[in-house]
Amino acid sequence: MSLSTTSYKLCRRPNCRQSGCTCSQTLLTRSLNRDLLSLKSKSYFSDFIIQIDECIYPVHRCILAARSNVFLTMFQQRDTIEMTSSILILNNYNSSSIDLFLQYFYSDTCIFTDEKQAEEILELADKYNVESLKILAEDYFILNKDNCIQLLILADRHTATRLKDSTLKFINNNLGQIFSSETGTADWKTFRQTYPNLVADLYEKSINLYSILLVKK
Repeated sequence: MSLSTTSYKLCRRPNCRQSGCTCSQTLLTRSLNRDLLSLKSKSYFSDFIIQIDECIYPVHRCILAARSNVFLTMFQQRDTIEMTSSILILNNYNSSSIDLFLQYFYSDTCIFTDEKQAEEILELADKYNVESLKILAEDYFILNKDNCIQLLILADRHTATRLKDSTLKFINNNLGQIFSSETGTADWKTFRQTYPNLVADLYEKSINLYSILLVKK
């Protein structure tokens, strides 16, 4: 183990100046996150509002624009309803999901409470092109035979490539349990008729998996 690695793991001093130690950078990041969250919670100098039903979230255009090119483009417009009123209404989402979504903009942290919230965050991250948040949401899901079909549909709808790839692999490895007429959790005929594009993706993934097995042999 190198000296720099040891210093990083053992160091607890806020004013450490050891060569190679990154603890000061870590503390700086935490301080920045804390201060930005304080700015959000106290609404100092806010210049825009995100509203969901009766919930009002004062925010800062510069923060949102820095994290999302969709917001950047929105704030560069002049004649839209949002820019005229300085309000963006998002009534199709749960208020707790919006709060968590905005928290990520200010702190770069996002802790999900359940799959429903992760689904909404994934949709918001895709809609506003926050790729790093989308990855966090994708990694939250734990695949099983009961949720894999819905997660495949969700991943395809929001271009969640990591989640889609792992879901396609999981389904191919568990086809019998998922689409069995006796014990399966999904109906193959209905799935095939409703999502022909995903059937094609499953087929393509199975070929790739089979090719990998042949190479290993």
